[in-house]
Amino acid sequence: MDLSSSQIRELAQLIELDIPEADLASVALRLSALLTEMAKIERELGVEMNKTEPIPPVYPHEPGD
Repeated sequence: MDLSSSQIRELAQLIELDIPEADLASVALRLSALLTEMAKIERELGVEMNKTEPIPPVYPHEPGD
């Protein structure tokens, strides 16, 4: 997946994140690479991905733990 600097700017604006203009190309490159690799993992694992909780469980700590 190839994201452009302008797409990164738009995505950042949606969550009110300020990314300096000088960093947009780097962020676009890194996010594109991450999304590409995530897509490969999903293709390899297929249905197995649906068997895993997307958020790891977090257990509250009892006093004295």
